[in-house]
Amino acid sequence: MIYKGRCWKFGDDIGIDSHIMPLKYTLERISDPEILKNHVMEEVDPEFHKKVKPGDIIIAGKRFGHGNPHLQGFLGLKGLGLAVLAESIPRGTIRIAVFSGVPMLPFCEDITKNADDGDYLEVDFLNGSVKNISKNSSLNYEPLDKKILEIIENGGMKQYLQTQIKGESSDS
Repeated sequence: MIYKGRCWKFGDDIGIDSHIMPLKYTLERISDPEILKNHVMEEVDPEFHKKVKPGDIIIAGKRFGHGNPHLQGFLGLKGLGLAVLAESIPRGTIRIAVFSGVPMLPFCEDITKNADDGDYLEVDFLNGSVKNISKNSSLNYEPLDKKILEIIENGGMKQYLQTQIKGESSDS
């Protein structure tokens, strides 16, 4: 669970049903990451999905993904192969991110002060280390619980449950 990629920096109060994903995709009940990935952040930057690459990392301020915890935005992020570091993420949104299989560090104090848009980052989600290669600096944050990381590593809740049913879990 190591991501290496470009930093895409956003500020505080990025809403789940406006900034991350237009609400219309929730209302239409679209859940295919291949469709949704083309609409991530389109209200902020209509070309965002064309600029990012798998392994890139969204850096955000406080309350990333606030609002009703709808799944579509994080399924779109998963479809693009992106991860998230934020100063804070609401509890319901954390659940949706885990369910969708999006790697994240949800409580990265002052992360927006330590990374600029375009910086090259290396993030190890298992131990919470963040290296800013562009600035030659390192930070450490509290990683998610190992069981939650196992769900994300499996690609989300659906894939995790499938491995549990098949007995492929590391716990069996």
